[in-house]
Amino acid sequence: MPTRAPAQEAADLAEFSHALEARRSELIEIRRDIHRHPEPSGDEDRTAGIVAGVLREAGFEVTTGIGGHGVVGVLRGTAPASSATEGPVLAFRADMDAVRGTADDPMDFRSVVAGVNHNCGHDIHTSVGLALAAGFSAIRDRLPGTVMLIFQPAEETASGARAMLADGVFDRPPAAVFAYHTAPLAVGEIMTRPGALLAGRDQVRIRVRGDGDLAAAARAARQAVADLATPGSTGPSRPVGESFVAVRGLRAAPAGADAWDVTATLTTSDSTVSRETRERLERALADLRRPGLEFALDYQERWIAGLLNDPVLVERANSAAREVLGDAAVRAPQNQSTIFSEDFGSFQERVPGVMYFLGVSNPEKGWVGMPHTPGYVADEEAIFVGAEVMAAVFLDLFAEGVPGS
Repeated sequence: MPTRAPAQEAADLAEFSHALEARRSELIEIRRDIHRHPEPSGDEDRTAGIVAGVLREAGFEVTTGIGGHGVVGVLRGTAPASSATEGPVLAFRADMDAVRGTADDPMDFRSVVAGVNHNCGHDIHTSVGLALAAGFSAIRDRLPGTVMLIFQPAEETASGARAMLADGVFDRPPAAVFAYHTAPLAVGEIMTRPGALLAGRDQVRIRVRGDGDLAAAARAARQAVADLATPGSTGPSRPVGESFVAVRGLRAAPAGADAWDVTATLTTSDSTVSRETRERLERALADLRRPGLEFALDYQERWIAGLLNDPVLVERANSAAREVLGDAAVRAPQNQSTIFSEDFGSFQERVPGVMYFLGVSNPEKGWVGMPHTPGYVADEEAIFVGAEVMAAVFLDLFAEGVPGS
C-alpha cells in the first residue's frame, strides 16, 4: 500500500525544486569550480573534499576514503514508513574523476590543469548528486526511507566501482541504485531502456614463451585474437540484442628477452558471449601450441561489467520521469554502442539498478555534449533537470515501495 497520496508526492517534489532554486547559483559555482580543477582517476582528493563538505552541511552522515577517494552520504528520512521496519534505502551514484587529454575546452571556466579536463561530464554527475543532497535535506521530515549518495572515484579506469564494493560500500546494500551519464540529447531529455544498455569489456593478455621464432608465434596469437571479432564490429553501433565481439587495442610486443605479449580489449555484448569468446580463444591457442612453445592466456571476463538495467525499475522510474518531463522527453535508444562502456554495471551486479543518459546539449546555443570529444559543452540546466527527475523517482519508490524488495 502507498504511504502517501500522489498530491503529497507532488507537494514534496515542489518543495524539493524550490530548495534547488534557492541554491541554484551556489550549485552552478560548485560545478564550475570542479570543472576548473579536474582530477584524474585516483587523484580526486580536492573534489572529494568539496563533496564531503556539502554533504555534511546538508545533514548527511558522511564516510570518506571508500575505495580510494570515494565519498558516501546517507540521509535517513524521519517520516514514518508504511510498516514497522525502516523504509527502503535508495542510492544514486555520481562519478567524480576527469580524463587526461588535450581536447579543447571552450568554456570561460575552462580547466586550469594542463592535460586534464571534464569533457566526459563527471562534473555534471557530481553536481546532480550535490543538488539531490540540497533538495532532499529540505524535505527530510517527509522521507519514509533513506537516501544514499555515492560519489565514486576512478570510473575512467574502470576500477572505482569495484574498489568501493571491495571496501564495503554495499555491506548493507540499498534496495536500488541509479545513475546518469551525460549524453548529446537536448537538455530536458533522458534516455534508457530495460535490459542491456551498454556492452561490457574483457581484457586479454597472452604471454608467449619458448623456443624458436617468438615474434612469429606472437603474430599468430595476435591473429587468433583478431579472428574473434564479429564482422562489421568496428562500426559505431550494433543492433540491440545482437551478439557481437569487437576487438580494440590489439598489440603484440616483446616482454623482455625471452617472451612476447599479445594484448587486447574485447567489447562483448553480454556475459554469455564473453564466456564463449574465451573458449574460442583457448581452442585457437591450443591449436598453435608446439613442443617447447607456450601460450599462457590471462583472460579477464567482464573487466567492465556492462550495464544491465532492471526492467521493472525502468518501467517505474520512467513513469515518474514522465510526470516531470513529459512523455516525449523520456526516450529509448535504438542502438547499443560497441565503443563506450561504464563501470556502473559493477554496482548493478550487486543490487537492481538503472542508468539514464542525461541530455546536456543545447541546440539553440550550438552546445553539443558528446562525451570524450573536442568542444564538449554541457548546459548546466541539466543539473536541475537530472536532480528533479531523480527526486521524483525516489519519492515514487518511497511511496509505493521498491519492486521485489
